[in-house]
Amino acid sequence: MPVTMPWGETLAVTMEIGFTINQFTLDSSLLDSVHVLDGTKEAVPVETFVQDIQTTRGRSDQLQNFTAGTCTLVLLNNDRRFDPINSASPYWDVSKNQSGVVPRRKVVVTSGSTIIFSGDITDVDISYQKGITNISTVDISVADDFVRLANAFTGAAFTPSAELSGARATRILHLAAVDYSALNRTVSSGVATLGEYEIPANSNALTYLQNCADAEQNFCFMSADGMFTFTDRIANEFAAVVVAFTDTGAGIGYQELSVVYGQELLYNRVQCTTADADAVVQTQSDTPSQTAYGISTLVLDGLLLSTDAAADALAVVLLERYKNPVYRFDGMDVILNGLSTVNRNLVVGLELGDTISIERTFSTGTPVSVTKMYKVTKIAHKITAGTHTVSFGLAVINIVYPWTLDDPIFSVLDSSNAYS
Repeated sequence: MPVTMPWGETLAVTMEIGFTINQFTLDSSLLDSVHVLDGTKEAVPVETFVQDIQTTRGRSDQLQNFTAGTCTLVLLNNDRRFDPINSASPYWDVSKNQSGVVPRRKVVVTSGSTIIFSGDITDVDISYQKGITNISTVDISVADDFVRLANAFTGAAFTPSAELSGARATRILHLAAVDYSALNRTVSSGVATLGEYEIPANSNALTYLQNCADAEQNFCFMSADGMFTFTDRIANEFAAVVVAFTDTGAGIGYQELSVVYGQELLYNRVQCTTADADAVVQTQSDTPSQTAYGISTLVLDGLLLSTDAAADALAVVLLERYKNPVYRFDGMDVILNGLSTVNRNLVVGLELGDTISIERTFSTGTPVSVTKMYKVTKIAHKITAGTHTVSFGLAVINIVYPWTLDDPIFSVLDSSNAYS
């Protein structure tokens, strides 16, 4: 059963380390029932043994690819129930002479009714305290399905036709050699058309999907509930604020806010080149920025974009985004302990790619407050017996508002209002 933390949050952790259930039995099971040929693994609640939970999903900065999400659970193991060689464990399957505590078993961490991590066991590390017979803990390492995709390959070489990035991502996931379930993915169509470039035999599936994301300049990640997610470039910029954070004492507060103002994301010369053998390097530059800060070049080559014109259009987008240094909030920590149930659920419900606003007020100087909008690019949970902290990584975003007929503000076509 879920455990209730001192601050009112309920936490549940299930691990599919139980016995095989729902197995189809001839002359007994019904078609279209919950029974399947090989059965499913029983999800066992283990939250009462959990001492510490740490999860992280996202990317290190907004020009990098998203990496596999990871989770580490520290559990009490005094009765050796999580020891894979303990045949007296309640999770020991006598029929298979094997423990259920093995790699590739599913783990789900839930706060309230919201899943905050879903993945498969990768490692089981056990510690026994020296000199004390029955004191033991086990560290369960978990990773999301990016690990599965990193271990999948495309099979025989083939050349796809020109198609939108979402169609290409779907094509890769649907390959027999990859076989990623359609039930576990949500793929947007995309706006970038990818070219007719040969996919070499046994190309790494995850690497190729990330190449598709590079061409689209979108968000490609595993969601908290285990869905492969592929967005499109434009949808990222037509976005409403999901949660507003403030330090004024009203609404949802935060504990720490880091600020970056420097050259980390300053690029005033952008070069984009397609994967075509005859491609011409497409270069976009901003002279005023180069005069003020010196030349800083961002290079993206081998892009799967279908034409040089598409590469040039992408260079224009990236130059506009990175040509000047930006005073930006880089990271934020939120402690859930003091939040109301409603606000706590809003925070744990945030997903990678969501838009948030952050207000920072100052006791001296001008301006007295700054409010900016960001995309969430990293989410990390640290849960102990005393506190639950959520850390967010942030990316600047150029929010575009839909062009609206007869509106005094949104009917003006400019850099902030777009027809779509």
